[in-house]
Amino acid sequence: MSVRKTLTATFAAAVATSAVTLVASPAHAAYNPQPEDSKATPVAADLIGVGSDTTMLALHKAALLWNGGARTSHGQSNDVATFSALGGGEVNLPTNGAQARPNGSSAGKAALLNGAQYSDLDFARSSDRIGGTGKEAEGEALEGIPFALDTVVSAVSNSTPSHAPASLTKAQLKSIYLCEAGATDWSSFGGSAGTIKPLVPQSGSGTEKFFKSQLGIASYGSCVKDYVDANGNGTKDAGESSVQEHDDAAVKADANAIVPISQGRAALLSGNTVRLLTGELAFKRAVYNAVRATDISKPEIQAFFGENGFLCSAAAAGAIAAGGLTQLATPANGGVCGTAADTTSNFTTNEVVASTTTLTGTSVAAGVQLVAKVSGSSQPSGSVSFYEGATLLKTSPVVSGQATFVVPSPTPGAHTYKAVFTPNNAKFLGSEATVSVSYAPPAAGPSPALVAAQAQLDAAKAKVATLKKKIKKATGAKKVKLKKKLKKAKQAVAAATAAVAAAS
Repeated sequence: MSVRKTLTATFAAAVATSAVTLVASPAHAAYNPQPEDSKATPVAADLIGVGSDTTMLALHKAALLWNGGARTSHGQSNDVATFSALGGGEVNLPTNGAQARPNGSSAGKAALLNGAQYSDLDFARSSDRIGGTGKEAEGEALEGIPFALDTVVSAVSNSTPSHAPASLTKAQLKSIYLCEAGATDWSSFGGSAGTIKPLVPQSGSGTEKFFKSQLGIASYGSCVKDYVDANGNGTKDAGESSVQEHDDAAVKADANAIVPISQGRAALLSGNTVRLLTGELAFKRAVYNAVRATDISKPEIQAFFGENGFLCSAAAAGAIAAGGLTQLATPANGGVCGTAADTTSNFTTNEVVASTTTLTGTSVAAGVQLVAKVSGSSQPSGSVSFYEGATLLKTSPVVSGQATFVVPSPTPGAHTYKAVFTPNNAKFLGSEATVSVSYAPPAAGPSPALVAAQAQLDAAKAKVATLKKKIKKATGAKKVKLKKKLKKAKQAVAAATAAVAAAS
């Protein structure tokens, strides 16, 4: 079963979907909804994209989160309409009308450059570097924005026991795809006898181009096919299917077939249908979203694709992982996610750390003292927002693993408060907790000692936050000096916290 079939049930209730290719298609082909379309009928204000199969699932999942409400935290109201690479038919564009659905990185980028038919498009998913000398020849018209890491390996059948050996060297794989003498039977490499059927994805696939570049060959040998040669005559006949990248259909039942595939996407296949040849044959690559060079600075582009945008945030990391990819780290964490980079070899990724938030509430003279403690396998950094119902009461920085707030003079009786931890970089995942408190007001207001202690605590926390910002920009001796000040400031926070507790 292919990945897209596995995901159909998951997303059918969430979106209507569709697909078509950027090759000649029947006149007036009907829109054919597909599970990986995040919006069937986009409007002009939406960010609309097409292209790569490799990144299709990750973008689809991220778009669903964005359309479901994540956009508001980035100051946007538009949806993201990312169309599947699969399914045939046409896509419905707001002003361009019905147009053929691009399938693959090159087809997506070609559509983005086709102002006559695809001016409504805003981005093209691409598993290949931007630019080059291929048929897309983008030149300087497009900019690439990397967002995730993919690893291309080779797959052989597992449903039908493959004749391939347990492993191959890169040199052996290259000789297979050059169809060299002595490299056409699996027995030549320690496998079982059987004529090797080397396959590659359809023309225009970014995976196919990347695979060829990693093998270091200009063109494949005559035995390599980008279709399933069912009758063995060496010609693609009517009814013989192209090899769709990351789909197991062409290889899972053929003991002699071999094809490049995304390792992450292969992990999403149902039924353990393929066996992966990794090791020396694992080729890492960044994957991108291409936009028009004139559009890259637009607020809506940056809000979704930029280094401070949604796709590079902790909120999108899970969606990207569920699509078989690994989120790249942003520049703040040593990576390139969200930057303008037509090609990159910086594969620094976000090692996402789950966080846990606990919340306690105590009746004190001044009101209800809330203490939110945030923890993880490494100490999460960020802020905690305290709520009662939907009302935001206060947002406080996490200092030494906790954030505090005293709710001033609540009404007597039961109250339920919530603490929401928001990380300040994509390394951490957010978390939240609630607590119920029965508040009994004291006979008198807060003591002068508590008021003074709380003021000292607020001032100490503000100083810690200011010093952290300065340290990020400082270097050398100045940075060392600031770190010493920060240590003292944190000690002041601890002392002020103790003073508040003592005065309460």
